[in-house]
Amino acid sequence: MEIQNWIDQQPANAASTRQSQFGYAALYSLNGCGCGCGCGFWRGMRGPTGPMGPAGPMGPTGLNGDTGATGPTGATGPTGPAGETGPAGPTGETGPTGPTGPTGPAGETGPTGPTGPTGPAPEINVAAAVANATSDADVVTQFNLLLNHLRTAGLLSN
Repeated sequence: MEIQNWIDQQPANAASTRQSQFGYAALYSLNGCGCGCGCGFWRGMRGPTGPMGPAGPMGPTGLNGDTGATGPTGATGPTGPAGETGPAGPTGETGPTGPTGPTGPAGETGPTGPTGPTGPAPEINVAAAVANATSDADVVTQFNLLLNHLRTAGLLSN
Protein backbone atom coordinates (compact mmCIF):
# COMPACT_ATOMS: atom_id res chain seq x y z
CA MET A 1 0.00 0.00 0.00
CA GLU A 2 2.98 2.36 0.34
CA ILE A 3 3.32 2.64 -3.44
CA GLN A 4 -0.34 3.51 -3.82
CA ASN A 5 0.01 6.23 -1.16
CA TRP A 6 3.08 7.65 -2.96
CA ILE A 7 1.11 7.66 -6.29
CA ASP A 8 -1.80 9.44 -4.64
CA GLN A 9 0.54 12.17 -3.27
CA GLN A 10 2.05 13.03 -6.69
CA PRO A 11 0.72 16.11 -8.58
CA ALA A 12 -1.66 15.10 -11.37
CA ASN A 13 -0.28 17.64 -13.90
CA ALA A 14 3.34 16.37 -14.04
CA ALA A 15 3.97 14.20 -17.11
CA SER A 16 6.93 12.38 -15.58
CA THR A 17 4.95 11.71 -12.42
CA ARG A 18 2.08 10.28 -14.47
CA GLN A 19 4.49 7.99 -16.25
CA SER A 20 5.81 6.93 -12.89
CA GLN A 21 2.25 6.39 -11.66
CA PHE A 22 1.48 4.09 -14.56
CA GLY A 23 4.82 2.28 -14.18
CA TYR A 24 4.42 1.68 -10.45
CA ALA A 25 0.79 0.73 -10.87
CA ALA A 26 1.85 -1.84 -13.46
CA LEU A 27 4.54 -3.19 -11.16
CA TYR A 28 2.19 -3.22 -8.19
CA SER A 29 -0.42 -5.14 -10.16
CA LEU A 30 2.19 -7.56 -11.54
CA ASN A 31 3.18 -9.26 -8.31
CA GLY A 32 1.55 -7.26 -5.53
CA CYS A 33 4.75 -6.35 -3.70
CA GLY A 34 5.78 -3.52 -6.03
CA CYS A 35 9.41 -4.58 -6.39
CA GLY A 36 9.13 -5.60 -10.05
CA CYS A 37 11.17 -8.73 -9.59
CA GLY A 38 8.46 -11.04 -10.90
CA CYS A 39 8.85 -13.42 -7.97
CA GLY A 40 5.14 -13.67 -7.38
CA PHE A 41 5.77 -13.61 -3.62
CA TRP A 42 2.41 -12.18 -2.59
CA ARG A 43 0.27 -13.61 -5.28
CA GLY A 44 1.88 -16.86 -6.29
CA MET A 45 1.41 -18.64 -9.59
CA ARG A 46 -1.69 -17.95 -11.57
CA GLY A 47 -4.23 -20.74 -11.12
CA PRO A 48 -6.37 -22.39 -13.79
CA THR A 49 -9.23 -20.47 -15.29
CA GLY A 50 -12.46 -21.06 -13.42
CA PRO A 51 -15.70 -22.31 -15.00
CA MET A 52 -17.73 -19.91 -17.10
CA GLY A 53 -20.46 -18.11 -15.26
CA PRO A 54 -24.14 -18.30 -16.21
CA ALA A 55 -25.38 -16.32 -19.20
CA GLY A 56 -26.69 -12.88 -18.42
CA PRO A 57 -30.33 -11.90 -19.01
CA MET A 58 -31.47 -11.44 -22.59
CA GLY A 59 -31.62 -7.87 -23.78
CA PRO A 60 -34.80 -6.21 -25.05
CA THR A 61 -36.16 -7.15 -28.47
CA GLY A 62 -35.21 -4.73 -31.20
CA LEU A 63 -37.67 -2.76 -33.30
CA ASN A 64 -39.46 -4.47 -36.18
CA GLY A 65 -38.05 -3.70 -39.60
CA ASP A 66 -40.02 -2.34 -42.55
CA THR A 67 -42.36 -4.77 -44.31
CA GLY A 68 -40.90 -6.02 -47.57
CA ALA A 69 -42.61 -5.71 -50.94
CA THR A 70 -45.33 -8.23 -51.80
CA GLY A 71 -44.10 -10.98 -54.08
CA PRO A 72 -45.76 -11.84 -57.40
CA THR A 73 -48.96 -13.88 -57.38
CA GLY A 74 -48.39 -17.52 -58.26
CA ALA A 75 -50.20 -19.40 -61.00
CA THR A 76 -53.71 -20.68 -60.27
CA GLY A 77 -53.83 -24.43 -59.83
CA PRO A 78 -56.20 -26.67 -61.77
CA THR A 79 -59.81 -26.94 -60.66
CA GLY A 80 -60.49 -30.10 -58.72
CA PRO A 81 -63.28 -32.53 -59.56
CA ALA A 82 -66.82 -31.67 -58.53
CA GLY A 83 -67.99 -33.38 -55.37
CA GLU A 84 -71.01 -35.62 -55.14
CA THR A 85 -74.43 -34.04 -54.73
CA GLY A 86 -75.50 -34.28 -51.13
CA PRO A 87 -78.82 -35.77 -50.03
CA ALA A 88 -81.95 -33.65 -50.20
CA GLY A 89 -82.85 -31.96 -46.96
CA PRO A 90 -86.03 -32.71 -45.05
CA THR A 91 -89.31 -31.18 -46.19
CA GLY A 92 -90.40 -28.27 -44.05
CA GLU A 93 -93.61 -28.17 -42.08
CA THR A 94 -96.86 -27.21 -43.80
CA GLY A 95 -98.06 -23.84 -42.68
CA PRO A 96 -101.48 -23.35 -41.05
CA THR A 97 -104.56 -23.23 -43.27
CA GLY A 98 -106.22 -19.86 -43.40
CA PRO A 99 -109.85 -19.35 -42.50
CA THR A 100 -112.51 -20.10 -45.13
CA GLY A 101 -114.43 -17.07 -46.29
CA PRO A 102 -118.22 -16.84 -45.99
CA THR A 103 -120.38 -18.46 -48.68
CA GLY A 104 -122.21 -15.97 -50.83
CA PRO A 105 -126.00 -15.98 -51.14
CA ALA A 106 -127.54 -18.57 -53.48
CA GLY A 107 -129.13 -17.16 -56.62
CA GLU A 108 -132.40 -18.23 -58.12
CA THR A 109 -132.34 -21.17 -60.47
CA GLY A 110 -133.86 -20.33 -63.81
CA PRO A 111 -136.39 -22.50 -65.67
CA THR A 112 -135.10 -25.58 -67.49
CA GLY A 113 -135.21 -25.22 -71.25
CA PRO A 114 -136.64 -27.76 -73.70
CA THR A 115 -134.50 -30.75 -74.68
CA GLY A 116 -133.20 -30.59 -78.23
CA PRO A 117 -133.20 -33.39 -80.80
CA THR A 118 -130.51 -36.07 -80.55
CA GLY A 119 -127.84 -35.76 -83.20
CA PRO A 120 -126.21 -38.51 -85.22
CA ALA A 121 -123.70 -40.76 -83.49
CA PRO A 122 -120.14 -39.55 -84.02
CA GLU A 123 -117.83 -41.47 -86.32
CA ILE A 124 -114.79 -42.89 -84.51
CA ASN A 125 -111.63 -43.09 -86.54
CA VAL A 126 -109.11 -45.73 -85.60
CA ALA A 127 -105.41 -44.79 -85.59
CA ALA A 128 -102.86 -47.16 -87.12
CA ALA A 129 -100.99 -49.49 -84.76
CA VAL A 130 -97.42 -48.76 -83.63
CA ALA A 131 -94.90 -51.43 -82.57
CA ASN A 132 -93.54 -51.46 -78.99
CA ALA A 133 -90.19 -49.77 -78.38
CA THR A 134 -87.32 -52.22 -77.78
CA SER A 135 -84.51 -49.86 -76.62
CA ASP A 136 -83.90 -46.35 -75.29
CA ALA A 137 -83.04 -45.05 -78.77
CA ASP A 138 -86.19 -46.71 -80.23
CA VAL A 139 -88.54 -44.95 -77.75
CA VAL A 140 -88.33 -41.54 -79.48
CA THR A 141 -88.84 -43.03 -82.94
CA GLN A 142 -91.90 -45.04 -81.89
CA PHE A 143 -93.41 -42.12 -79.96
CA ASN A 144 -93.12 -39.77 -82.97
CA LEU A 145 -94.72 -42.46 -85.21
CA LEU A 146 -97.66 -42.79 -82.77
CA LEU A 147 -98.22 -39.00 -82.77
CA ASN A 148 -98.31 -38.95 -86.59
CA HIS A 149 -100.92 -41.79 -86.67
CA LEU A 150 -103.14 -39.98 -84.14
CA ARG A 151 -103.02 -36.78 -86.23
CA THR A 152 -103.88 -38.73 -89.39
CA ALA A 153 -106.91 -40.30 -87.68
CA GLY A 154 -108.11 -36.86 -86.56
CA LEU A 155 -107.70 -37.63 -82.85
CA LEU A 156 -104.85 -35.15 -82.33
CA SER A 157 -104.71 -31.64 -83.71
CA ASN A 158 -101.75 -30.32 -85.63
